[in-house]
Amino acid sequence: MTSPQRHRGVVVPAVAAAAFAVLALALWFGGGRPQPAIQGLPSPGALTTWGLPVARLVHDVCAAATVGVLLAAVVLAPASGRIVVRAAGAWALGWAASAAVTEVLTLSDFLGLPPGDALRSGALPAFLFHIPQGQAFLTVTLAALAVAAGSPLLPNGPLLRLTLLAVALLAVLPPAYVGHSASAADHNLAVLSLMAHVAAVALWTGGLYALVAHLRAAPGLTVAVRRFSTLALGCFAAVGASGALNAWVRLGSLPLLWQSRYGLLVLAKIAALAVLGWFGWRHRRRTIEAMDTGGARAPFLRLACGEIAVMAGALGLAVALGRTPPPPTETAAHQHDALGYTLPPLTPGALVTEVRPDPIALLLLAAALAAYLSGVRRLSRAPGDGEGWPAWRTASWLAGLAVLGYATSGGVAAYAPALFSAHAAQYALLGAVGPVLLVFGAPVTLWRRARPDADPVGGPAGRALSHPVTALALYALPYPELYLTGLFGYAQPSLALRLAAQTVVTVTAVLFLAVAAGVDPLPRAIRPQVRAWMLAGAIAVRAWTGLVVLAGPPQAQEWYAALGLPSAPDRAADQRLGALLGTGVTVAVLAGLLALLLARWRAARRRTVAAARSARSVGAR
Repeated sequence: MTSPQRHRGVVVPAVAAAAFAVLALALWFGGGRPQPAIQGLPSPGALTTWGLPVARLVHDVCAAATVGVLLAAVVLAPASGRIVVRAAGAWALGWAASAAVTEVLTLSDFLGLPPGDALRSGALPAFLFHIPQGQAFLTVTLAALAVAAGSPLLPNGPLLRLTLLAVALLAVLPPAYVGHSASAADHNLAVLSLMAHVAAVALWTGGLYALVAHLRAAPGLTVAVRRFSTLALGCFAAVGASGALNAWVRLGSLPLLWQSRYGLLVLAKIAALAVLGWFGWRHRRRTIEAMDTGGARAPFLRLACGEIAVMAGALGLAVALGRTPPPPTETAAHQHDALGYTLPPLTPGALVTEVRPDPIALLLLAAALAAYLSGVRRLSRAPGDGEGWPAWRTASWLAGLAVLGYATSGGVAAYAPALFSAHAAQYALLGAVGPVLLVFGAPVTLWRRARPDADPVGGPAGRALSHPVTALALYALPYPELYLTGLFGYAQPSLALRLAAQTVVTVTAVLFLAVAAGVDPLPRAIRPQVRAWMLAGAIAVRAWTGLVVLAGPPQAQEWYAALGLPSAPDRAADQRLGALLGTGVTVAVLAGLLALLLARWRAARRRTVAAARSARSVGAR
């Protein structure tokens, strides 16, 4: 019988050979192979021309493996132990090294000099700190080193493992932010779709690798495979949708799919995705069912190895596609250069009809929806639990997701980069309306009831984040920092900073409101009086910040002047409207929650007093 080590010794070289063979063939077909040097023009040489895509392929493989191993430790098999987490550290070291090599070769390609001459030119520091490509891979290198350093030191707390996974997932995004998509016609949509694409690919390919390489002999392999199968289906849909969106932005017309080399490579990726879909169908119909009924694991592992080989070839194809120039496309006649898309005059109807889909936000919201509904379904099927789950809490969760979806992909998201009032409305939805609806959905309570053995909020990190002072500071400080330090002027022109600010506002709001509302159980007990003071403090900070913006100097004056939108309203009046609108909605939500908290507190006190009087009267008899 063939041993697992011998079997792996055959599979790993075969997968690597498939990846590099597809890469070389696609580079040759797409025009990324070395071209004869033209006398008098700079040339990076064959080492950079061939070495850069090879280094990038190694970089992508190491990134996916790091993310996948951490995914196994956090989601697929949380009881897998520290050995799996340490494996993520080893892959992260390879990720950091390949990112550094990619950095040097990218500099060589950027300057048109061989790597040695490029390093001796002294341009590396400027490239690292001032050129987007250099900044992107420097960020990846530092993040991968952080994951490599944190993996062997990481305790068994689920929250800290989740943090490490989040860092790894974020680290796969910067190269997509500065790739070909950044220069596409609708560059924001192209960048966001590509970022969603690479994140889904990393989870999908890395997760399958982790199952085969690290969990194949684990006792809980069947449970891990079941969990991954659900995740893989979501990743398959996300990869297909985001890839189609990105290809449409890059090509602009359907005939270019077969009329250009770039389009033919896209068709090859579509074919690879279809093959992977067949693998997934086969797993669901045959191998996973066989494992559930006590069958052998070998059929699943054999099919998974073939799937990984196709995935490796698809990664090579993706790297070659990134080195292939897309066909030229026509820019929309009224497209705004700075915004990257056409923005009609603001009307109430436009806030409803305009759509600017954010693929990353939509995928995260879809995952939150699926996880919540899965918990509701699991609870409804739990034996002996006749209480079920309140429908109004499910409705609150769905409404919160809908608000966040509109705030990130609806009309207000389209106008937020160009109008301060739309930006303020967006932040009111992200930082108050949507989060409070999510909090009343009681997701932690649902999770604990659906999975009694889970502890999603425990550990020292959970206790630290749920401290009233910490939660209040995390929620209140971003607003003065954004509007009173000039940071807003830097964030508006930058897609990355806008996304980061929106993420911070949303996450801190959910954390703060979860602590202040007290709907879900927390790692520490917090008295109602403390919750009331938290809400009062948040109202005071938000009101003060709004008043300063209302009466203060213009926000992002250079950005709005550079936009030069002919239909833009008076900037001062628009800023005043935004200050009143954003602050008013946020304060109204917080004040409503405070009133509800006080009403519940007084009702509880009345019941306590009534019970005490009843007890005394009974004793007197």
